[in-house]
Amino acid sequence: MANSPDAAAQGLRWGRAAIAAVAGEVVLILVAIPAFGSLPQAEATRILSLVVPPASFVVFAGAGYWSAKPVPGAGLLQGALAGVIAVVAYVALGFVASLFVAGTSVTDGFTPAYLLAHGLKIAGGALGGWLVARRAAR
Repeated sequence: MANSPDAAAQGLRWGRAAIAAVAGEVVLILVAIPAFGSLPQAEATRILSLVVPPASFVVFAGAGYWSAKPVPGAGLLQGALAGVIAVVAYVALGFVASLFVAGTSVTDGFTPAYLLAHGLKIAGGALGGWLVARRAAR
């Protein structure tokens, strides 16, 4: 029964997944800063729409891997959890910004590129966790 989804969920490290999510988002911000600092806004937005989705997958594969290291039996879930936490945090921050920052809307972060990036965060995290589980199974 230790391999059931309920047992795996009990073994998840939520704090570690949250740290991985925040670290992944910080890395993505560091990827975005040069574009915003050196290009006009329209050009920066276009470049970021091309760069952020694949960067999200790569960054969160690493974040998911790190997050899953202590729980290889639930690696896939643990890695995906890091991606899910990052997406929830992004949406929550967008919601808060829409309440307190004039000229922003909750839907600002729901462009096709960013929706793709959010999905790729979860997929990348799951891949990183799966790699940990696969390595532990050997």
